[in-house]
Amino acid sequence: MFVLSGVSSFPVLTAAVVRSLMHGMQRLDDICGGIAPSPYAGVGLNVIRAIASYAGQRIELRRDSRTMRAYPFTETRRFTVAVPGRLPLRPMQFSLVDVPDLQMLVALWPDVASVWMGAGPAPPLLHRVLRGLAWLVRLHVVPTLAPLARLMHWASNVLRWGEHRGGMFVEIRGRDEEGRATTRSWHLLAEGDDGPLIPSMAAEAIIRRCLSGTAPSAGARPALREIEIGDYEEMFKRRKIHTGSRIPSRAEPIVTLYRRVLGDAWDLLPEPIRNMHDVHGSMTASGIAEVERGAGWVARLVAGALRFPKAGSDVPVEVRFDVQGDKQVWTRKFRDRSFSSSHEEGRGAFDRLLCERFGPFVFGLALVLDGDRLRLVVRRWTCLGIALPVSLSPRGDSYESGDDGRFRFHVEIGHPTIGLIIRYRGWLTETPPAQ
Repeated sequence: MFVLSGVSSFPVLTAAVVRSLMHGMQRLDDICGGIAPSPYAGVGLNVIRAIASYAGQRIELRRDSRTMRAYPFTETRRFTVAVPGRLPLRPMQFSLVDVPDLQMLVALWPDVASVWMGAGPAPPLLHRVLRGLAWLVRLHVVPTLAPLARLMHWASNVLRWGEHRGGMFVEIRGRDEEGRATTRSWHLLAEGDDGPLIPSMAAEAIIRRCLSGTAPSAGARPALREIEIGDYEEMFKRRKIHTGSRIPSRAEPIVTLYRRVLGDAWDLLPEPIRNMHDVHGSMTASGIAEVERGAGWVARLVAGALRFPKAGSDVPVEVRFDVQGDKQVWTRKFRDRSFSSSHEEGRGAFDRLLCERFGPFVFGLALVLDGDRLRLVVRRWTCLGIALPVSLSPRGDSYESGDDGRFRFHVEIGHPTIGLIIRYRGWLTETPPAQ
């Protein structure tokens, strides 16, 4: 007979992920992780009761190689769950939670300096209220939030809005096989109603092993070593659950912009797309495009102000890529009209996005791998540094592909109130440098 505990996301899945990320490392220093459930996940009353019982109460965790006090939901860390090549979750605050990982991961890796686990409840407004209530407990204004459990349960299941998506991350820091500092992270995205199924998958994996004749050994213990990440991956494939890792590559001394944003998804791109974006200094490409303009006067005014090209077919196009520090400047010339924009890796609210700047406007673009196409999806935009509603952002079907060995582009810019502004599509090939 065997009895296994902790057969859930925390700590069994966390431990499996850490083992996977540690491959080839010589030392593990820090472990950080978090779960961000969909606001429509339907949290049960017992889960809410558990949260209410420990929010703001004193707990112990490993920090700076010492056992120290901490107070759940009164300290946060910001993180963006972003599976390479998938539409990322929005950057969010994760609050410290009291889960078995805080002790069990230390038991697995006694030399680890710090372990921190968090949760990112949605919508953010309810999360902020919960953090405020936890501070009342920490400051001894109220003894516990337990009497509010039913009210909290009602609020979490009635007051909900936002994207019906959830996620999880695990990030570790340590030393690689050559002794250099490294940070590695694992990301999970669960679409729709599939997120709440993940905690039961560890039990399914163990049952399937029993049915195949490889049952766990007899005894009672935590299930930290019973399941590996490969067991989960087989079950994730049957659901709308996607995972990926972001592990720094030592193969190249300089990692180009698109490689940094795409992570492991870079290697899945068609070769023409990789060649066009693997720019280290300067590069020029030329080709042919077809250009359409919006018919309304507002659309024509906007297109003219941004120096977008005039409508036409078989329009000669030239694009110059210039690397300037961490940025790339793209100068596009359609026949006799040119316009430029700069690209850079997003930070802060634009984390894990590609930022494209047109004058006072900055657009945060998600690089989404869709078959053999790389789609550019607007996730955030600002004007003069002021965040604007995404519902009012320019939009359109914009993507890159690699048909017939050529880099092909399809850019569509429109707006919900004025319609199409411009659409241009065509192909490019790298222009050999002048001798």
